[in-house]
Amino acid sequence: MKQRYLIGVAILAGVALYSALGSNALPEGPGRDLVLQKCQSCHEIGFVTRERQSRERWDAIITEMQGYGMRLSAEERAVILNYLATYLAPGAQAPAPAPQAQPASVSGAQVYNNCIGCHQANGTGIPGAFPPLAGHVPSILAARGGREWLVQMMLYGLQGPISVKGVSYNGIMPAYAHLSDAEIAAVLNHISTQWGNSFPSGQGPFTEAEVRAQRGKNLTAQQVLAARQQLGLR
Repeated sequence: MKQRYLIGVAILAGVALYSALGSNALPEGPGRDLVLQKCQSCHEIGFVTRERQSRERWDAIITEMQGYGMRLSAEERAVILNYLATYLAPGAQAPAPAPQAQPASVSGAQVYNNCIGCHQANGTGIPGAFPPLAGHVPSILAARGGREWLVQMMLYGLQGPISVKGVSYNGIMPAYAHLSDAEIAAVLNHISTQWGNSFPSGQGPFTEAEVRAQRGKNLTAQQVLAARQQLGLR
Protein backbone atom coordinates (compact mmCIF):
# COMPACT_ATOMS: atom_id res chain seq x y z
CA MET A 1 0.00 0.00 0.00
CA LYS A 2 2.85 2.36 0.88
CA GLN A 3 4.50 1.66 -2.49
CA ARG A 4 1.25 2.34 -4.37
CA TYR A 5 0.80 5.59 -2.45
CA LEU A 6 4.27 6.81 -3.41
CA ILE A 7 3.74 5.82 -7.04
CA GLY A 8 0.52 7.82 -7.08
CA VAL A 9 2.25 10.85 -5.59
CA ALA A 10 5.08 10.52 -8.09
CA ILE A 11 2.68 10.47 -11.04
CA LEU A 12 1.14 13.78 -10.06
CA ALA A 13 4.23 15.35 -8.53
CA GLY A 14 7.00 14.31 -10.94
CA VAL A 15 7.37 17.77 -12.37
CA ALA A 16 8.60 19.03 -9.01
CA LEU A 17 12.00 18.07 -10.39
CA TYR A 18 11.72 21.03 -12.74
CA SER A 19 10.49 23.49 -10.07
CA ALA A 20 6.96 24.23 -9.03
CA LEU A 21 4.91 27.19 -10.15
CA GLY A 22 2.39 28.86 -7.88
CA SER A 23 -1.35 28.21 -7.89
CA ASN A 24 -1.92 31.42 -9.84
CA ALA A 25 -0.09 29.80 -12.77
CA LEU A 26 -3.14 27.67 -13.53
CA PRO A 27 -4.87 29.05 -16.63
CA GLU A 28 -8.25 30.64 -16.18
CA GLY A 29 -11.07 28.43 -17.39
CA PRO A 30 -14.11 26.41 -16.33
CA GLY A 31 -13.07 24.02 -13.56
CA ARG A 32 -9.97 25.91 -12.38
CA ASP A 33 -11.36 26.62 -8.91
CA LEU A 34 -12.41 22.99 -8.50
CA VAL A 35 -8.91 21.78 -9.42
CA LEU A 36 -7.46 24.12 -6.79
CA GLN A 37 -9.96 22.95 -4.18
CA LYS A 38 -9.53 19.23 -4.74
CA CYS A 39 -5.83 18.96 -5.55
CA GLN A 40 -3.95 21.42 -3.39
CA SER A 41 -5.11 19.90 -0.11
CA CYS A 42 -2.38 17.27 -0.59
CA HIS A 43 -0.23 18.60 -3.43
CA GLU A 44 1.37 21.96 -4.04
CA ILE A 45 -0.67 22.86 -7.11
CA GLY A 46 2.42 23.90 -9.03
CA PHE A 47 3.14 20.19 -9.49
CA VAL A 48 0.52 19.92 -12.21
CA THR A 49 0.98 23.23 -14.01
CA ARG A 50 3.73 21.97 -16.29
CA GLU A 51 2.23 18.56 -16.98
CA ARG A 52 1.05 18.05 -20.54
CA GLN A 53 -0.97 14.84 -20.70
CA SER A 54 -3.58 13.40 -22.99
CA ARG A 55 -7.20 13.16 -21.86
CA GLU A 56 -6.74 9.42 -21.37
CA ARG A 57 -3.69 9.94 -19.16
CA TRP A 58 -5.37 12.62 -17.06
CA ASP A 59 -8.36 10.28 -16.69
CA ALA A 60 -6.05 7.54 -15.38
CA ILE A 61 -4.33 9.94 -12.97
CA ILE A 62 -7.66 11.10 -11.53
CA THR A 63 -8.69 7.46 -11.06
CA GLU A 64 -5.40 6.82 -9.26
CA MET A 65 -5.96 9.78 -6.95
CA GLN A 66 -9.49 8.61 -6.19
CA GLY A 67 -7.98 5.29 -5.20
CA TYR A 68 -5.96 7.16 -2.57
CA GLY A 69 -8.98 8.87 -1.10
CA MET A 70 -9.75 11.94 -3.21
CA ARG A 71 -13.54 12.26 -3.13
CA LEU A 72 -15.28 13.44 -6.28
CA SER A 73 -18.83 13.30 -7.52
CA ALA A 74 -19.28 12.18 -11.10
CA GLU A 75 -19.99 15.77 -12.10
CA GLU A 76 -16.90 17.12 -10.32
CA ARG A 77 -14.75 14.45 -11.94
CA ALA A 78 -15.99 15.37 -15.39
CA VAL A 79 -15.34 19.08 -14.79
CA ILE A 80 -11.78 18.45 -13.55
CA LEU A 81 -11.02 16.08 -16.41
CA ASN A 82 -12.31 18.55 -19.01
CA TYR A 83 -10.22 21.35 -17.49
CA LEU A 84 -6.99 19.30 -17.39
CA ALA A 85 -7.53 17.84 -20.86
CA THR A 86 -8.17 21.32 -22.28
CA TYR A 87 -5.67 23.58 -20.55
CA LEU A 88 -2.92 21.11 -19.63
CA ALA A 89 -3.00 19.03 -22.81
CA PRO A 90 0.03 18.25 -25.03
CA GLY A 91 1.00 21.36 -26.93
CA ALA A 92 -0.76 23.75 -24.55
CA GLN A 93 1.43 26.72 -23.70
CA ALA A 94 2.71 26.87 -20.13
CA PRO A 95 1.08 29.85 -18.42
CA ALA A 96 3.35 32.62 -17.21
CA PRO A 97 3.12 33.33 -13.48
CA ALA A 98 1.19 36.49 -12.79
CA PRO A 99 3.08 39.19 -10.90
CA GLN A 100 1.75 39.71 -7.42
CA ALA A 101 2.16 42.53 -4.98
CA GLN A 102 3.94 41.57 -1.78
CA PRO A 103 1.64 41.90 1.23
CA ALA A 104 2.64 44.37 3.89
CA SER A 105 3.10 41.54 6.36
CA VAL A 106 3.25 37.82 5.76
CA SER A 107 1.35 35.31 7.90
CA GLY A 108 3.33 32.15 8.51
CA ALA A 109 0.10 30.38 9.47
CA GLN A 110 -1.41 31.29 6.12
CA VAL A 111 1.63 30.09 4.20
CA TYR A 112 1.48 26.85 6.20
CA ASN A 113 -1.82 26.07 4.47
CA ASN A 114 0.40 24.76 1.65
CA CYS A 115 1.80 22.18 4.09
CA ILE A 116 -1.29 20.99 5.96
CA GLY A 117 -2.18 18.23 3.51
CA CYS A 118 1.06 16.40 4.30
CA HIS A 119 2.20 17.60 7.73
CA GLN A 120 -1.33 18.11 9.11
CA ALA A 121 -2.77 21.02 11.03
CA ASN A 122 -1.36 19.69 14.30
CA GLY A 123 2.12 19.07 12.85
CA THR A 124 2.00 15.30 13.35
CA GLY A 125 2.59 14.32 9.71
CA ILE A 126 1.43 11.09 8.03
CA PRO A 127 2.97 7.78 9.17
CA GLY A 128 5.36 6.28 6.65
CA ALA A 129 5.20 9.22 4.26
CA PHE A 130 5.54 12.68 5.82
CA PRO A 131 7.40 13.24 9.11
CA PRO A 132 6.09 15.24 12.07
CA LEU A 133 7.12 18.83 12.56
CA ALA A 134 5.92 18.87 16.16
CA GLY A 135 8.84 18.00 18.40
CA HIS A 136 11.18 17.55 15.42
CA VAL A 137 11.89 21.07 14.13
CA PRO A 138 13.72 22.09 17.36
CA SER A 139 16.08 19.12 16.89
CA ILE A 140 16.91 20.33 13.38
CA LEU A 141 17.46 23.88 14.60
CA ALA A 142 19.79 22.65 17.34
CA ALA A 143 21.94 20.68 14.86
CA ARG A 144 24.97 22.41 13.37
CA GLY A 145 23.86 23.66 9.96
CA GLY A 146 20.24 22.74 10.67
CA ARG A 147 18.94 26.26 10.35
CA GLU A 148 20.43 26.68 6.87
CA TRP A 149 19.22 23.21 5.93
CA LEU A 150 15.60 24.09 6.74
CA VAL A 151 15.81 26.99 4.29
CA GLN A 152 17.37 24.73 1.65
CA MET A 153 14.62 22.16 2.11
CA MET A 154 11.98 24.82 1.52
CA LEU A 155 13.74 26.13 -1.58
CA TYR A 156 14.78 22.86 -3.21
CA GLY A 157 12.58 20.13 -1.75
CA LEU A 158 13.55 16.74 -0.38
CA GLN A 159 13.22 13.26 -1.81
CA GLY A 160 14.31 9.95 -0.34
CA PRO A 161 13.99 7.92 2.87
CA ILE A 162 14.61 9.60 6.21
CA SER A 163 14.28 8.55 9.83
CA VAL A 164 12.80 10.68 12.60
CA LYS A 165 13.17 9.33 16.14
CA GLY A 166 13.51 5.80 14.80
CA VAL A 167 10.50 5.98 12.47
CA SER A 168 11.03 5.77 8.70
CA TYR A 169 9.40 8.13 6.18
CA ASN A 170 9.62 8.15 2.41
CA GLY A 171 7.41 10.88 0.98
CA ILE A 172 8.22 13.73 -1.40
CA MET A 173 8.77 17.26 -0.14
CA PRO A 174 8.15 19.73 -2.98
CA ALA A 175 10.32 22.75 -3.67
CA TYR A 176 8.76 26.07 -2.71
CA ALA A 177 11.26 28.35 -4.42
CA HIS A 178 8.36 30.26 -5.99
CA LEU A 179 7.51 31.64 -2.54
CA SER A 180 9.06 34.96 -1.60
CA ASP A 181 11.89 35.23 0.92
CA ALA A 182 9.42 36.78 3.36
CA GLU A 183 6.94 33.92 2.94
CA ILE A 184 9.57 31.23 3.49
CA ALA A 185 10.94 33.01 6.55
CA ALA A 186 7.41 33.40 7.91
CA VAL A 187 6.44 29.74 7.52
CA LEU A 188 9.75 28.60 9.05
CA ASN A 189 9.09 30.85 12.02
CA HIS A 190 5.60 29.39 12.24
CA ILE A 191 6.70 25.74 12.37
CA SER A 192 9.50 26.64 14.78
CA THR A 193 7.09 28.04 17.37
CA GLN A 194 3.97 25.85 17.07
CA TRP A 195 2.87 22.59 18.75
CA GLY A 196 5.27 23.13 21.65
CA ASN A 197 8.24 23.89 19.37
CA SER A 198 10.59 26.76 20.20
CA PHE A 199 13.88 28.17 18.98
CA PRO A 200 16.98 26.89 20.81
CA SER A 201 18.61 29.29 23.22
CA GLY A 202 20.48 32.00 21.33
CA GLN A 203 18.48 31.68 18.12
CA GLY A 204 15.96 34.20 16.85
CA PRO A 205 13.37 34.18 14.07
CA PHE A 206 14.31 33.48 10.46
CA THR A 207 14.90 36.53 8.30
CA GLU A 208 14.46 37.26 4.62
CA ALA A 209 18.23 37.71 4.35
CA GLU A 210 18.79 34.13 5.53
CA VAL A 211 16.49 32.80 2.85
CA ARG A 212 18.03 34.99 0.17
CA ALA A 213 21.50 33.69 1.07
CA GLN A 214 20.46 30.13 0.17
CA ARG A 215 18.90 30.96 -3.19
CA GLY A 216 20.91 30.30 -6.33
CA LYS A 217 22.67 27.21 -4.97
CA ASN A 218 20.71 25.04 -7.43
CA LEU A 219 20.59 22.02 -5.15
CA THR A 220 18.69 18.91 -6.11
CA ALA A 221 16.24 17.22 -3.76
CA GLN A 222 18.74 14.36 -3.43
CA GLN A 223 21.50 16.79 -2.43
CA VAL A 224 19.22 18.21 0.24
CA LEU A 225 18.68 14.64 1.46
CA ALA A 226 22.45 14.08 1.63
CA ALA A 227 22.86 17.34 3.55
CA ARG A 228 20.25 16.18 6.07
CA GLN A 229 22.23 13.02 6.70
CA GLN A 230 25.19 15.21 7.71
CA LEU A 231 23.18 16.86 10.47
CA GLY A 232 23.45 13.78 12.67
CA LEU A 233 19.74 13.70 13.52
CA ARG A 234 18.30 10.70 15.37
